Amino acid sequence: MSLTFPASPPDSTPARPRHPADAHALKVLTVDDDAVFRRSMAFALEGYQFQGRDITLLQAGSAAQARTLLVAQPDIALLLLDVVMEDGDDGLMLVRHVREAMGRRDIRIVLLTGQPGMAPMRDVMRNLDVNEYWHKTELGSDRLEAILNANLRSHQFIREALQTRRQLEHLLAAVDGASHVPDLTGLSQALLVDVARLLGLPSEGLVVMWPAHTTAALVIGATGRYAELQGRPLDALNDPAQVLRIEQALTRQPGTSAPPDHAMDLLMPLHPSSALAHGQGLQVDLATLFALWMPRRQPPAPNETEMVQLLVANVGAQMHRLELIAKLDRLAYQDPLTELPNRNGLLRRMHAAGERLSTMVLQFEDVDQFSHLNLMLGFETTNRLLQGLAQRLRDEAGPEVLVARVDNDTFALLGPRDRLDTRLQRHRSEGITVSDGHFSAVLHLTGARVDLALFDGPPEEILSTARYLLNDAKRRGWSQEVAYRPGMEAAARDNYRLGQALHEALRAGEIHIALQPQVWLGDGTLKGFEALARWTDRRGHEVSPVTFIALAEASGHITALFTQVLRQSCLAWQVLESLGLGHLRVAVNLSALQLATPTLAQDIADQCAHHGVPPAAIELEVTESAVMLDPDGAAAQLARLRQLGFEVALDDFGTGFSSLARLRSFDLDWLKIDRAFLGEIGQRPDHETLPDMIVTLSRQLGLKSLAEGVETEAQRLWLTRSGCLAAQGLLFGAPMAVSALPAWLHAQGHLPHTPALPAPLA
Repeated sequence: MSLTFPASPPDSTPARPRHPADAHALKVLTVDDDAVFRRSMAFALEGYQFQGRDITLLQAGSAAQARTLLVAQPDIALLLLDVVMEDGDDGLMLVRHVREAMGRRDIRIVLLTGQPGMAPMRDVMRNLDVNEYWHKTELGSDRLEAILNANLRSHQFIREALQTRRQLEHLLAAVDGASHVPDLTGLSQALLVDVARLLGLPSEGLVVMWPAHTTAALVIGATGRYAELQGRPLDALNDPAQVLRIEQALTRQPGTSAPPDHAMDLLMPLHPSSALAHGQGLQVDLATLFALWMPRRQPPAPNETEMVQLLVANVGAQMHRLELIAKLDRLAYQDPLTELPNRNGLLRRMHAAGERLSTMVLQFEDVDQFSHLNLMLGFETTNRLLQGLAQRLRDEAGPEVLVARVDNDTFALLGPRDRLDTRLQRHRSEGITVSDGHFSAVLHLTGARVDLALFDGPPEEILSTARYLLNDAKRRGWSQEVAYRPGMEAAARDNYRLGQALHEALRAGEIHIALQPQVWLGDGTLKGFEALARWTDRRGHEVSPVTFIALAEASGHITALFTQVLRQSCLAWQVLESLGLGHLRVAVNLSALQLATPTLAQDIADQCAHHGVPPAAIELEVTESAVMLDPDGAAAQLARLRQLGFEVALDDFGTGFSSLARLRSFDLDWLKIDRAFLGEIGQRPDHETLPDMIVTLSRQLGLKSLAEGVETEAQRLWLTRSGCLAAQGLLFGAPMAVSALPAWLHAQGHLPHTPALPAPLA
């Protein structure tokens, strides 16, 4: 458990040995700028003895004080050092001073930290000569005592081993080698070789690992005649008595001696801190346990035993550090639900692939309607289905393909082109059946594909491009796939720059409107105008409304754009009123994103009131596809707008996917017939049935109909005969600037006299 500190720890002046007369007391120096922690450390070590010997506890509150003490006390055995002190890297600089300037290789250095992110373990252990690295919250009393035991024992052994230069050189080489081995298997094999060299024996034996929450130990290192046991359960040794002895060594508490058994072989636990026995049902302090076993024919000499124990103590600590690093690695690079690599893991593999990456394909696969599935089945069931999908993808892709989970319901596959073609295409059309053992579902996948031979960019940019393509595919519907085409990223960069320019244009008020006339087909009189957003950039180029409106929606600027269009529409209506045409309406388009704003209706009413424009003067248009994103929410918004006095038109009717039942639920005034249905009116009668049905439907629902894109006299005549009430298009007038409105009205005979030009718009 964590170290427990008293409410008021005693003053932490340098601790005295319990028997001051003992001149051979071991000296331990703690360096920490936190006075409370120093007092707590002194309290925790009160009465501690190592092998029956007292210790002298010295304490420093800064790196400068520590340097003074290290010079004055040259026999300090152990340094417990805070990584982050008053000047950030003082602790790490002190390590370099001890090892390099003072040449102290015998002193044991244990780094402690309360801020692990300030000095990552991997970097510190690789770059600095330190012995252990612990988080302060891990320092339970048993662990603290075990750390002192292991490190003071190491110091003692090194001092004694200095008498034998050859053995010391072998030992230090082995310890140094262990600190550079990056994985447990390599470290275990190296340990067996080094122990055999120290003892003058053939290299044969086992290193065994017993992970937490498992029922059997695993061989992670095997040499000599036992090499075939590598990676297999310890039971494969086929020697029950020996297996039992090794398991007992695994669970033996550090600091205790092995049970007497007169065996010649070497059997040692490798864990450096306390652990209670597995077999007695007690909680184990360390997550994973390690042990070394090596057969031999005669007992070692005393100095050889000490050498092996020192090597084992150091390698054991390194094993636990590697195991901790592996856990951190799994947290950083592995998805916990599916045990697949996560986005970081995929990026790491892509970086590691180097030039081979250009021979691969990256495929993103996203589960269609996954949020709906979550709501229907619950998170536990859908999580199990995701696990099943991960296994299916992994099994079918094969070992040559890396499968990763990069988001909640998004998977990535990275591998050779020929491995990512046929099966995924079949799943695209048929779906993929997965089961959690009780419930089966057919999941449909939407995909994005990037052939990396065609893409020039770092892995991070590849993933961003794949995500962009996946979003594009999902906008197209279910079971779609979009493939990368060279130059698409250039278009994205252009859109980015254009988005920045749009932001500046909105701030500067550079977006303007053009008014397109709408007329009553019965008598040709004006019904009103539709306000169309227009943008001329600072270079004088006209930007397509399709482009910049989509950018405004994607970048969250659509509300600012609508506000400017509505303001200018209000000012345009004021011009109409000044000309005696205040009965005309100005139509303004709403986006799908705006329909999700709870205060939309009141915000529009407030802005109109601010400009003195009655709600009846403004008509609001919303597309069929927009209202179908959230039909219930849209119905409530449209009803509120009509309650406030605005007329509402459903734009582009016939191009969306609304049902008649849904259409009845919307509080509307107008149906606008999309221009796509008018192109062949008067040319092919079989194509006139759909617009005729829309006009009839609007009449049956009590709605008025207006046709967009009318360009020919034949279209006008047909629409008039069919009962369509109003129309707009080039036949009646092109979009015009507000400043051109008075002259156009006079030229078209909509004014009884030549008007005086109104004052300039504010």
